[in-house]
Amino acid sequence: MKLLIADDDFVSRKMLLAVSEKWGYEPVEAVDGEDAWAILQQSNAPSLLLIDWMMPGLDGLNLCLRIREKMSFNPPYIILLTAKNDSENVVNGLAAGANDYICKPFDSAELKARLNVGSRMLILQNELIASKKKLEEERRVIENIILKMRSTNSFNPQNIRFIQSPVEQTAGDMLLCAYRPDGTQHIMLGDFTGHGITAAIGGPVISDTFYAMTQKGIVLKDIVNEVNGHVFDKLPADLFLAAIFLEVCPTRKKLRLWSCGMPDLLIFRHYELVQRVPSSYFALGIVNKDLLPPIELPLEEGDRVYCFSDGVTEAMNCNQEEFGQHRLERNIASILAQEGEIDMVYQAMQQFFGEVVPLDDITLMELSC
Repeated sequence: MKLLIADDDFVSRKMLLAVSEKWGYEPVEAVDGEDAWAILQQSNAPSLLLIDWMMPGLDGLNLCLRIREKMSFNPPYIILLTAKNDSENVVNGLAAGANDYICKPFDSAELKARLNVGSRMLILQNELIASKKKLEEERRVIENIILKMRSTNSFNPQNIRFIQSPVEQTAGDMLLCAYRPDGTQHIMLGDFTGHGITAAIGGPVISDTFYAMTQKGIVLKDIVNEVNGHVFDKLPADLFLAAIFLEVCPTRKKLRLWSCGMPDLLIFRHYELVQRVPSSYFALGIVNKDLLPPIELPLEEGDRVYCFSDGVTEAMNCNQEEFGQHRLERNIASILAQEGEIDMVYQAMQQFFGEVVPLDDITLMELSC
């Protein structure tokens, strides 16, 4: 293993070079801090560093600070050589970024032992980085598989508009929409617990069930119960699916809905909010039994129905203030009055977030009647 030895004292440096080479290291010498920093910028630079504290120009303490500031990925292991053996200076050296220290004059056996500790730490660190890289590569493969499994030509966006902003490539939110052969529209907006691969993994099972049963003309009540059974039987015990299911009759005058652990469904008429419909069931996958009959609502021509995941209302700005349902309702009323696009709601959300990155998937859907 390469070892960088930085010491302005010629005799000390040569002695350290000789003993470290005898112990099996490949020593690289630096005459001061700036020389050491220049060596660290080279490809295949040493990762094990033995640095003297007292050097002209860039001393060991400030070299440690620079290394920790500029070399955060796969950082080197730093042992600080110091004649300052009082506790305050030792604390300052460790606070500056040194992993270890050894006081002058030092015992050769102790120095060898501390170098061996640093070597083992670097080997473990490199193994961890290699494992992380492998996991990231496997994650990308799994994400692509899930995305391909979730993609379908069965999604029919007729009479809906929506916005989706996933936190990760594989979202935990899912939006499904299709028509039965008799013209009845089926919609499902789901929100798995969490996000990323764990949340997205159940998506293909739910999607296949929803579209296959809708295409066969099966009523939504049976689809809801089938989906609940799949989540309960096939997914991990701590993975649940909050979801809202909408069934719009062919005349578009009646809406049937099952809301399972989702935020309020909103109905707007003539640019005004006329009804909030709260959730009436547990999230799917908690209880393995058929759901109760749906809520039935009359609709009028021109009504707009909105459902959304909790990522919309629970998203926070830098002041830890939630976007909230009332702010969402005001923005929806505003875009309806302007006959604007639903994207305007997301633009308002982005202005609200500012520099803060949302921590949950965001999905908002508008149904036109």
